[in-house]
Amino acid sequence: MNILLSTNTFIDAGLKSLEELMNKETGINFGLEIFPNWENEAFNRDIEALKPLIENRHLTVHGPYFNVEHSAPKGTESYEYSMDQIDKTLKLCQSLGINHLVFHHNNKKINEDNKTESIEESTKNLHELNEICKEADVEILIENAGVKSKENMLFNEEEFIAMAKIEENNVLIDIGHVHANGWDMENVIVSLADKITHFHLHNNDGFHDDHNRIHDGTLDFDKFIRLHQEHTPDADLVLEYNYDIGYETDKIVEDIKYLKEKLNL
Repeated sequence: MNILLSTNTFIDAGLKSLEELMNKETGINFGLEIFPNWENEAFNRDIEALKPLIENRHLTVHGPYFNVEHSAPKGTESYEYSMDQIDKTLKLCQSLGINHLVFHHNNKKINEDNKTESIEESTKNLHELNEICKEADVEILIENAGVKSKENMLFNEEEFIAMAKIEENNVLIDIGHVHANGWDMENVIVSLADKITHFHLHNNDGFHDDHNRIHDGTLDFDKFIRLHQEHTPDADLVLEYNYDIGYETDKIVEDIKYLKEKLNL
């Protein structure tokens, strides 16, 4: 297993803060989950500068998020935009040898009127993207995206588990989303243990998607570690923190060292 850090944490703090973190002694060569933002000039500039610094680290990529909607019907402007963002991201994957891409079925708000159609369209688009990504030697990981507080939760706990079991894709479980939605962490992990290859790690108050540090919230993180070790010990762990924490690299180092000790890495 690997410990990774989402570059989304550094959207505000920028490359300099991430470089500072990579130069600090953590006791482990942590990897990165690159969070693309192709409409942002700073990201385009910084990712080029970052490439020579990360070539020896374990890398994954989050699917493009900003203004992307994978539940949009084929032929719509939103669909075309989303596919163009994926194309740019796959080029990045090929340039850096990245083999995993995280997928959100949706980012928009969900209600009773659009839920069924959104599931149908996002499922079609997932299947199409699976074929496109296979050609680039990239595996799509389905994330349990969406939280009640943002009104964008497409699947409830039972629906997500059922969907994940029938799709060919492996799964990334975001434990912050599990907690914010009131799902049963143990049930999710045990039910999908043979499909979970990655986790997003962050904490919250049990309702808001705050992306706090792993011990800053009401989620029992030590219980998660126990479940991880019992059921998915090979699954990679990705720290996915909010923008403010990008300025506090010492705190990130502290959390990486905690994980290293708890997991005997």
